[in-house]
Amino acid sequence: MTKRAAPLETEEDLHLIKECVLLPILLDALERDLAILGKTPLKMNALYCMLLRHAQDQITMDLARIRKQMRVLGLKIYEERRTELGVEAYYLCRGYHHKCSMLWSLVRAELHTRLSAYFNMEWRGKL
Repeated sequence: MTKRAAPLETEEDLHLIKECVLLPILLDALERDLAILGKTPLKMNALYCMLLRHAQDQITMDLARIRKQMRVLGLKIYEERRTELGVEAYYLCRGYHHKCSMLWSLVRAELHTRLSAYFNMEWRGKL
């Protein structure tokens, strides 16, 4: 009897895990920004808040879709840590344990890219 190797994660698996880690962080950032906007006297404050809430709604729907897709594929994140260096996620992929790590610099860049996509803009890395 030969010993079978653990099945490798597919690109789709890794993409779903990454999205499931990043999108809640993006929701947290938007919630923090909304709290700051609520205390800032801007001329179009209500419009900015509405735009961020709309993005939150879209992100929440995407996150629900991604989590459903993960269940179908046998993926489950069972622990997530936000450390000084970055984010670590421990997950099951069809019964096998794996770990995904991202440095904060990568997380920040990924969040800018994703948020700009929700606003139908292209992020060029600078303001």
